[in-house]
Amino acid sequence: MVWILLFLIASFGFSQELTLERVLRDTLEKNLEIKALKHELKSYEREYLSARANLFPNLKLEENFTRTDIPAFVLFTKLNQERVQPADFTPSSLNDPDAVSNFETKLSIEIPLWMGGKIRAYRDIALLKKRAQKKTTDRKEEEILFKAYEAFLRASLSRSAISVAKKNVEDAREHLRLAQKLRKVGMALLSDVLRAQVFLSKAEEALTEAQNNYEISLKALGLVANTDYTGMEVPELKECPQLNREELRRRALERREDLKAMEDYIRVMRKSYRASLSGILPQVVAFASYSLYDRNTPLGSDGKGYIFGLSLTLSFNTGLSDIHKARSFKDRERALVSRKEFLKRAILFGIDKAYSEYETALRSLKSARARVRSAEEVVRIVGKRYESGLARMVDLLDAQTQLENARLDYIQALYRCNLSYAKALLEAGLIKEVLR
Repeated sequence: MVWILLFLIASFGFSQELTLERVLRDTLEKNLEIKALKHELKSYEREYLSARANLFPNLKLEENFTRTDIPAFVLFTKLNQERVQPADFTPSSLNDPDAVSNFETKLSIEIPLWMGGKIRAYRDIALLKKRAQKKTTDRKEEEILFKAYEAFLRASLSRSAISVAKKNVEDAREHLRLAQKLRKVGMALLSDVLRAQVFLSKAEEALTEAQNNYEISLKALGLVANTDYTGMEVPELKECPQLNREELRRRALERREDLKAMEDYIRVMRKSYRASLSGILPQVVAFASYSLYDRNTPLGSDGKGYIFGLSLTLSFNTGLSDIHKARSFKDRERALVSRKEFLKRAILFGIDKAYSEYETALRSLKSARARVRSAEEVVRIVGKRYESGLARMVDLLDAQTQLENARLDYIQALYRCNLSYAKALLEAGLIKEVLR
């Protein structure tokens, strides 16, 4: 009883259906390229935090050791250590002092009050780059999801091909059975039986090929999603979803992440222009420090003192370096504006192209469906005529060949229609909506 239950459980696991939604979710979570993109995105987050940190005060702790016998340095070192004696001012001591050691412990703070707007500009640039990279990553994720979508459709096509091949084998066996039956009663020739046997052999060979193709397509699907789907069943293609071109065109300009990323990069150029000009503006820094001085030990305090103040700096390169650099960012901004306009047109063209392919595939699908029905009727009629002695086996097998071709044309058209639908979603930036 236990072995029977285990067999049933194993059988259920083997026949578990694999859905498109699961494949896309697995791809988002496990695809190695997407994981790499997320690591790259994390680096932009770190760069933003680094740029933002420049707004905060800088603390610095120093420990310096010196030993000197230079007269001026010796005197001022002793002053800092607060141990100057009257004897230190005699000519002999001033002109030829003994060497003195000094440990200086210094804690300082520097606060940028105004740097011409440079720090905030670079912070904003890092933030915009991070946002742009996030949108670029989202777009690349969509492209990878499309690969998974396409691989799933190929697997579905392979699964449908197996069903078609099985039908063809069943039909070929029926034709062989009919030929053998009629030969027994003297209404068919041995050549009819042999032709039917050869036809059946080819049909079985096509079935084996279809089954092998399905296994390969499952492995290809698992490669994209970085997941093992061995033993799972991909559903056959049944229908082609509907599309609305005007809706796609409208939503594309709202949803395409690469278009939004380009808008962020245009803002980056504007901020970079401002950051470059900040170099010719006044820069104000507040500073303060507290120092300990000792002749014997680090962190000692023979003497101590503090200093604080403000620093105002104004510099200007006579070769107009900052101005030329700022103008270069203006030129890059104009270039990006032109590229953005081109990208808009390319997006709309891509949607029109995908929709045109979709309409063509849809018409082919309807035509193929009608051809299948007609070919099935022809096979039925010729089969009846052959059974009555009014048609040849060659005629029946020719009709069966036409039916097989029509069946394959139908699933190919169904595949192309679904693929065109996926392409349209990709062009409109809507492929992730399949997961909702």
